[in-house]
Order: sequence, then C-alpha cells, then structure tokens
Amino acid sequence: MDKKPRKKHIKYSEGQWFAVPLKDGGYALGIIVRGSYQTKGGLGYFFGPRYEGIPDERETWHKQPSDAILIAWFGDLGIIWGRWPLIPSTRPFRREEWPVPKFQRIDALDPSKGWLVEYHQETDRHLPMRETYCDAKDLVGLPEDGGYGYEAIENVLTKLLSQGYG
Repeated sequence: MDKKPRKKHIKYSEGQWFAVPLKDGGYALGIIVRGSYQTKGGLGYFFGPRYEGIPDERETWHKQPSDAILIAWFGDLGIIWGRWPLIPSTRPFRREEWPVPKFQRIDALDPSKGWLVEYHQETDRHLPMRETYCDAKDLVGLPEDGGYGYEAIENVLTKLLSQGYG
C-alpha cells in the first residue's frame, strides 16, 4: 500500500515576514500584523520597492508601518501553498507598533458617500466593531476595506509598484 506523502503544514503567526511574487517579475515584502495560520490569514502591511529576488532579513529591519503601500485583510493560500516564501527575521514584533487602521468603503450607489470602518486593535479576524456612514471626502487616504485573496494582493502590488509607489 503506497502512502501519500503528507504536505508539510506551514505555520506562521503575527510578525511573520514574507515575499509576495509580482505578476511582472520580482517580489514585494509583507508582514502579517494580525492573524495566523489558525485564522487562515489576517491583516498585512505590504511594502516596495520591487526586489529582483526574495528579500532577505535585512530588509525587514528597514520597514516601518508608515512605509506600507498597501494595508489589507488577506487570505493565506499564498503562504500555505508556498507561493509566498516566508522570510525569517530576528526583528522583534510589537503589536502596538503595527496598528489596525481605519478603513473606507465607498457606497457603490452613491460614490459621494461611504463607510468609515473600524476594527478592534486586538482583533485577528475581519469583523468590524463599527461602521459609520459619512461623506466620501472624509475617507480619502484610508485603505480600502474588504478581504483579498492571494492573487488579488499580487495584482494590486504589481500595479502599485509599476505606478511608482514604494
């Protein structure tokens, strides 16, 4: 009886750095700041510039939350399937240095309006604590609310870096 080889389960937690392959070559850098393999994803901060190869640990020490070109809730299939390589880092992770920001969601029927979406700082799940309907002009500059699959993250980062962000 042939035994099927067991796929190694990739475990990760808050503070884990990883590389995200870009659609047109190279990599971006990401860190999970809320969530783990147990929550099947979480909140990530993503950074440029475009790296030709997988960034090394030195790059993790230079990144600050304010440098992020994308902050998003994401699913972890890119990590689980090994498409997003994990980057070991000795940089200490302090949750309070990586806040859960306020997000925005524009009203599809009235683009002049939208929702300010707030999450608990201690959350590791994509469940808002408050949503406030307001003028869209009050939401400018906030990250978009919503969950992204791994390919959507790759697409958005590719677009942002090709437009000169990061």
